[in-house]
Amino acid sequence: MDTKVVILGVALLQWLVIAAIAFFAARRVPKKLIVSTLILSAGFVSAFGVRRGSVALKAAALPAHSEVASCASVDPGMSADAVRTKIGTPQEIRDDAKTRGPGAATWVYGDSRCAVHMLDEKVELID
Repeated sequence: MDTKVVILGVALLQWLVIAAIAFFAARRVPKKLIVSTLILSAGFVSAFGVRRGSVALKAAALPAHSEVASCASVDPGMSADAVRTKIGTPQEIRDDAKTRGPGAATWVYGDSRCAVHMLDEKVELID
C-alpha cells in the first residue's frame, strides 16, 4: 500500500476520533479539533497534493476551447438541421424503427458521450 494513503488514513482516523469527542463532550470547538483538522489537511495535501507543472494538474485544467460538441446545447423539439448546426454530424446513426416505431433514430456523439434520440427528424430525448 502507498505510504501517502496510509498517512492520509491515519490523519483521517485521528480527526474522526477528535471530532467525535468534541461533538459529544464540548459546547464549543476545542483547540484539539482545530489542530486535528490542520493535521488532516496536511495529510490530504501530502497524499493528493498537486505540484505545479505536474501531469495531474495539466489533466485537471479545463481547456480554453473544446472541439467536442456538447449535447447540453440541444433541447427536445429541435429539428435535425438545428442539431447538426449546434453540435455537428453524429458519429453514428442507429435506426430505432423496430423498437420505437417508424421515423425513430438515435444519433450517437461518442466524443461528447451523449446520444440524441430523434423521432420524425425532431429531438425527442437527450442522453
